[in-house]
Parts: sequence; C-alpha cells; structure tokens
Amino acid sequence: MPVIERPFSDLLRHPKDVAGDVENGDVVLRRRDQPDLRLTRADRETQRTAAFSALARAFGHLAARNPDEVADMLADAFAWTEFLPDSDRRLFVAEFARLLTAAAEVDNYAPLSQLIHEWRATAEVHADPALARRLRRPLDLEAAGAAVPAPGS
Repeated sequence: MPVIERPFSDLLRHPKDVAGDVENGDVVLRRRDQPDLRLTRADRETQRTAAFSALARAFGHLAARNPDEVADMLADAFAWTEFLPDSDRRLFVAEFARLLTAAAEVDNYAPLSQLIHEWRATAEVHADPALARRLRRPLDLEAAGAAVPAPGS
C-alpha cells in the first residue's frame, strides 16, 4: 500500500483531493516545526491493530517456549544486545516479549520504545569497560550533597 506525502496545507486547501488519496493509501501530512500527521482509513487501522496484536501474542508464546531462539532473533534485530551480559540478555528478551504483548493489548507502543531505549543505554555502558567500572563504584554521599527529601514530604 503506498504512502502518499503531502504538505499539511494541502489538507486545508484541497481536502477532497487528500481524502481521495486516503482511499489509495495512507497520507502523511508534513508540518513545519511539528510532528507529521498520518491519515488512514479507520478500517485499515483496525486491521493493523488486530494483526499486530496477533503477532505480539505469537511472539510471546514463542519467547516462552524457545527463549534461546528468540534471543538469537532479537540479537539480529538489536545488534547492541551483544554487549549485554548473558543474564541481562535473557532479562531483555523476557521483558521485550512481555511488554510487546501488553503494548499490543492497549495499542500503546511508547512503553516498548522506552524499554528498547533503556536496554540500549545499558548495552552502551557494558560496551565501555571504563564507564562500567566508574558506574559500579559506590557513591560518595558526602560529595553528592545534601539528601533530597522524598516527594510529598
């Protein structure tokens, strides 16, 4: 299915043309200084959501039954997992599978994106032995400053 790109102003100036384009595929409306918008037919989005939810559940079942295979597959998709210790790599696989399924259920993928971002940052620390050593050192609380009160205190 094609993705048609148009400036946002086309929607304002030629709404029937843009609506016609949506019949043939999704339309990405480019905006200056703001995130782009995507127009799609509701039935197409419902189909995507259902398909992704089914894929997420299948992935979750695969991860539960063949965690080593899924770990290899995710290593291909996320090469940076090579820097994670084995125990962290297994934990990433388990968290990824669990969160993928949960994200598909609520149709909100921001938590999955955050998980990938956080694990990648962890891999970057493991990839730099000097940084990893510095971060493992105990904190010098005297040099850290005064204690911060708990929220709401």
